[in-house]
Amino acid sequence: MQFILDHMIASVVAAILTVAMMAQQINNRQASIERISVYSAKAQALAFGEWLEDDVVKLGSRFGQERGRFSMKTRPEGGVKFTEAFTFHYNSEVQSDGAVRRVEISYRLVPDTETRAVVEKGDTPADDVRIPVYRLRRDSLSGLYNPESKTWLAGSRPAPVPTPSYQAPVGLRHFQVQPLDSQGREFDDLTPGHADDYAHKADYARLQFTVVPTLFPLHRARLVPKEGLHWATTIELRPF
Repeated sequence: MQFILDHMIASVVAAILTVAMMAQQINNRQASIERISVYSAKAQALAFGEWLEDDVVKLGSRFGQERGRFSMKTRPEGGVKFTEAFTFHYNSEVQSDGAVRRVEISYRLVPDTETRAVVEKGDTPADDVRIPVYRLRRDSLSGLYNPESKTWLAGSRPAPVPTPSYQAPVGLRHFQVQPLDSQGREFDDLTPGHADDYAHKADYARLQFTVVPTLFPLHRARLVPKEGLHWATTIELRPF
């Protein structure tokens, strides 16, 4: 009888230890996936931030005192302003006849239908919601432009084409370009859809975006804030 009792106790202890080891392995696996997901999101955010900053710093290059250097379209969502489209120009070279080779760069925010949406945990499974994520498409074109008449020369404006080497971050949650005045302040009367009014007035632009990890459920993440990874910088716009 004692033998049977000892055997049962040993079996129970072994089962508890097995379950504990399995739980630890699952936690370790989840932690490893989370670290990989967060590292990937951070690396993509930093790489894209450097690309975006290097790109936008050319805005208005060789424009002289002309200030119509960019256009943009914004929309509100959940109390936050999103930049749906941001187009800017710079001149790469000046021709002998006074014409310039103008470069046009466009960033456009589009829904990401390929990436698995990140789940935000609710009080119950029925309350779980999916957080929409986006991709930022970059198109460019280059053609001859007459700065006096402010028109493209006949047949010199090609159709915009996607940038093949461009890598936008996966899991883009938010993107915004905010024009600022000479004191670095936002324009109080900046209304959605009318940001172009400030293309001639802005002295600075604040660039910011947020990336969320997509390989690990955000509601279980411990290494990043619930809002995701935020990147921001402010660039002085030409003419300086």
